[in-house]
Amino acid sequence: REERLYALPVDGGIEVDGETFSGDVVIRGGRPTGGQALMTIDVPARHGHDRKDEGEASLREVEVRAEIVRGGDVPRLVLRGTTSHDELVLHRTEIDIEVPEVRRVRGRTREGKVQVYENRGGCDVVTTDGEVRMFTPWAISEDVTIVNRGADIVVRALNGTCGTFDVECVNGRVAARVESGDWRVLDRRNDHDTLHARLGNCTNRFLLRNVDAAVLVSVVDDPMEYGSLFNHP
Repeated sequence: REERLYALPVDGGIEVDGETFSGDVVIRGGRPTGGQALMTIDVPARHGHDRKDEGEASLREVEVRAEIVRGGDVPRLVLRGTTSHDELVLHRTEIDIEVPEVRRVRGRTREGKVQVYENRGGCDVVTTDGEVRMFTPWAISEDVTIVNRGADIVVRALNGTCGTFDVECVNGRVAARVESGDWRVLDRRNDHDTLHARLGNCTNRFLLRNVDAAVLVSVVDDPMEYGSLFNHP
């Protein structure tokens, strides 16, 4: 197991684009980082006790690269984790990113959770077998796409969030709580595992897909107040 620390200077809001071959990705906005993007990467090798020396030697086959790319409306932090190891299942990366202000987020991994805190705009996440959280104290009016399998999707955003909701589960359930706004859910397709609805008059879309787990959506006054269990939105 190896811990790697990275820091890059940032000025104001940024997009975060994190992609890795396997493992958790946690992205936290609103952090007092002193004008830096701080990245902590934990790289374990799961070779077992009998192959401990081989596992430690294999850590150099895991590469993590991070850079700031400029050119859009805000700079973009791009982080990539890769491995050249023959036995891919024995490696993973546990990525934790802290920045002063997150505008939008893109996250890609497998067999890992993805948690996004305090994003001010859109979110695009694909993973498997790990809970996805998007918790933000901001009203969201940009596209949100989350695709998962085997673990819940939990979305919590501030009242004032708007858009079209297109939510479907296979072998799962959908539950939503919207405390205010023009919330229209009259659609013949709606069922315990499907939600087609519109909140407000925005044109952005919340596209949420899951298999063998739930999707829970809350648009409330206090989205950052929550417990450890999410049985209900």
